[in-house]
Amino acid sequence: MSFAARYPSTPGSPGKICEEAAMTEHPASSEKTPDDPRDNTPNRSQGYSGNSPRGSLPISRPRRQHPVATLTFVFRTLRELIIPIILIFFLGQGGQSPLFTWWGISLMLSVLLVTGIVNWLRFTWRVEDDELRIEQGLLVRKKRYVPRDRIQAIDISSGPLQRMFGLVRLNVLTAGGSSPEAQISAITRSDADAIQEALQVEVRGPEIAEQESSYPVYRISRKRLLLAASTAGSFGIALSIVGTIMAQINQVISEEQMLDFLESWIGGTTAEFWIIFVVLAVLAAWLLSLFGTLLRFSGFSLSRNGRELYIRRGLFEKKQITIPYHRIQAVRVVEGILRQPFGFAMVYVENAGFGDEGGKTTVVFPLIRKRELRQFLSDMLPEYDVALPGVRPPGRAFLRYQIRTVVPALVAASLVAWYFAFYWLIPVIFIAAGLIGYIRYRDAAAGFEDKNGFMRFRRLARTTVVFQRRRMQSLSVLANWFQRRKQLCSVLVVVASGKSGAEFQVDHLDESVRNEWLGWYGAAGTVARPESTAGTWPDWQNVELSITADS
Repeated sequence: MSFAARYPSTPGSPGKICEEAAMTEHPASSEKTPDDPRDNTPNRSQGYSGNSPRGSLPISRPRRQHPVATLTFVFRTLRELIIPIILIFFLGQGGQSPLFTWWGISLMLSVLLVTGIVNWLRFTWRVEDDELRIEQGLLVRKKRYVPRDRIQAIDISSGPLQRMFGLVRLNVLTAGGSSPEAQISAITRSDADAIQEALQVEVRGPEIAEQESSYPVYRISRKRLLLAASTAGSFGIALSIVGTIMAQINQVISEEQMLDFLESWIGGTTAEFWIIFVVLAVLAAWLLSLFGTLLRFSGFSLSRNGRELYIRRGLFEKKQITIPYHRIQAVRVVEGILRQPFGFAMVYVENAGFGDEGGKTTVVFPLIRKRELRQFLSDMLPEYDVALPGVRPPGRAFLRYQIRTVVPALVAASLVAWYFAFYWLIPVIFIAAGLIGYIRYRDAAAGFEDKNGFMRFRRLARTTVVFQRRRMQSLSVLANWFQRRKQLCSVLVVVASGKSGAEFQVDHLDESVRNEWLGWYGAAGTVARPESTAGTWPDWQNVELSITADS
């Protein structure tokens, strides 16, 4: 069964009808006002003056958020400080009583709660003279006025706390902003609709896209989400976090005490102890990566309309991401070393300057089969559903790939082997690095045709990038002294993403591609396609066919 048939739900299908019914079903006691046909959410804000029902208090007068904004401030701050909190919990005792840590945490929570209450009391919003006006701050009073002409869209989403009280979070997005220009954390849906109507700006969100769009909705099953978490590429980051924590433990427990405890518990020789210690550290990093991915992508859904992609994800806090098509700079498909043998990949887009994920790389699907990519791109990113002619590095480039991979690995392995007396590690690393160098050489490819280009390269994971000429920030054709001796060059493409742009580079191509790429990128686009090609990429239909054709 194809991916599009399993996961997306299209209008008219039973799955879609059920989903829409679930979204719009409300208690029978809820009544819709005549002037607000879209507002189906029961009003749960009666009884406090901050967010009264529509019509009882004009939105041109200063309004407060719902008191739940106090708790959202506390939880948001705790999430941002989670790493310092962990370090304080483990390292903050300083040899004193364990009560020191708990007193410190209690004091911190109290300060956060008081700060949240003060922020709620001093935060007001109103719509006046075609502007959303927000004032906040205790000692320094900050006033933020967002005129209607600058507003691109209004995103409405809700986290667990907002959903418990029938509230929503409102983000005001402006062109070129890397974060919301203004945010109201906890208001009723009726107030959010009133702001939208007053500013005459389209309200956007995944729920609206799923209800109104004729395009399919892509979701990820629990089984595939667990597989994505088990093979996540964030393992290296998690391992560095575990290593940092372990390196700081000696401030609480001396190294001798830790070694005595672990050796008495694990037993064995010193070498066996260190092997088991490293295995436990790797296991801890894998578990941290596993749970981090589950929290990040739980409840993932991807929908679209004619102009934008909508992403909704997150377990405890539902995060909403809006990506306009005209901000997408490139599509990147990454096949991790644990995922490629099973035919799985992760899909990213490089986007520039809009919304919560503006100006950075955004995951548009956490785990997808290679054979499902063609249908996925056709549904969600049709401009990047292309097959392009390309070239691969010539045979004389093979040695360059081996040298650049094997030599640094051997240097690192020699140092480790000398320090720990693990001399058997040197031939193992040599063979592994040589294999990686060969795979890098085999996987490298680049090409273009008309307005589209692509690059495929590998560090550890294999990456395929599809981009458009008009989205490129720059093109460079590089050649160092060693490459010039072998008549080779590297092609570097930069697109707008992040502060310095996203760079994609394919090394050691034949130097004849220099004029072809520069001519294609030139203003006249004088070269329609490479003169001599070695295949067609990307081939999303069949993994085995792709490997055979490219090898």
